[in-house]
Amino acid sequence: MRRFLGLMFHRLTMRKSFVLLLIPAAFLLYVSFQASRSLLRTASGPLANILYLQSVHKDSDPGSNGGKIILMTYGRSGSSFTSEIIQQDPGVFYTFEPLYNLIRRYLGKTGVKKLVYPNTTDWATAYDKESIAIMEVFLTCGFESMNSRDINNFQLRNSADSRLLWGCVQRKGNWTPVDALDCFIKARKACFECPVKMVKTIRIRGSAVRKMMEKHPDLKILYLIRDPRGTLASQQRVFNNFKWEETANFSANYCQTFREDLAEIGQLLERFPGRLRLLRYENMAENPLKESEAMYRFLGLDFTPTVREFVFNKTMAGQKGKSAYSTSRQNSTETANSWRKKLTIAAAMIIDRNCKDIYQHLGYLPVNTLMEMTDVSHSLKKKVAFHGQEL
Repeated sequence: MRRFLGLMFHRLTMRKSFVLLLIPAAFLLYVSFQASRSLLRTASGPLANILYLQSVHKDSDPGSNGGKIILMTYGRSGSSFTSEIIQQDPGVFYTFEPLYNLIRRYLGKTGVKKLVYPNTTDWATAYDKESIAIMEVFLTCGFESMNSRDINNFQLRNSADSRLLWGCVQRKGNWTPVDALDCFIKARKACFECPVKMVKTIRIRGSAVRKMMEKHPDLKILYLIRDPRGTLASQQRVFNNFKWEETANFSANYCQTFREDLAEIGQLLERFPGRLRLLRYENMAENPLKESEAMYRFLGLDFTPTVREFVFNKTMAGQKGKSAYSTSRQNSTETANSWRKKLTIAAAMIIDRNCKDIYQHLGYLPVNTLMEMTDVSHSLKKKVAFHGQEL
């Protein structure tokens, strides 16, 4: 520091016109160098938050502060409903779909809805690498390493927790950079205060989950599955991502993605016992209290009377959702089976053929007649064991 100041004053003698500028600059640099620790102890407001961020980043291990959960599934498979139940634990910091902007960069606007992954190693490697980096940001509260283009993801606003971060990059009236940074730090503090970090995503590949489980021993995976006929019928109605005459190609691509993920999940169940659980959406719909309690137990959360009451009111007490994205279910079993009255028998049989091996692994049954499909008293699933897990 003395050598640096000496050099500056030497240059002052050569360029006297800059004396008034360089002396204050040198003085401020010297003061900030000597007083940084004092500032950390006494500062308040935005400055305190900036210094807090620096100290936390240097002195803490964000990867070790509590558990991590990934809810992995596919669009229109009951994930918003399931994750809302998990959110009832106040110690969970919940992030909604952080990979949306990433998949849009890779697949384009239309590809986001279709979610058909290119069958190339280079693509998969690159996408997995970036998706893991984003997921880890939210699972470790490491927001300082995140690109602003991924923070400016409107899907994040669908959770009160991740909305804190999303709000920091939205333009507001007299919003200054200091205000934005203060907002950013508050979001990070809120994340650190929760012992459990959870991310819900329909856009992560099984191969990326494998790499994350290898790296993070405290990571648990909840793999939510649904009858492909119910998922695709709901996607077509809500996302409008394919036409019924495209059922053959679309269901073939969907079930290929499902198949690849299922193969990875099967291996992970063998490698990491107790850290991964399959949850069949239909089981949750039929027995919401029983399945919710089992899910909480797996995740290490406390299934309190308050949570039990919430589940009851959401699934069995007559609440009816106002939109396709609502998580209230007047009758959760009826909701899970609604596709059986809407899907054509031709489309159902096409999906059956393309997903036959998945049905065998997960206990779903094909249909042979329209009457068989529409009669909801006739179950289209059976009990099976997948790598030792009862479904």
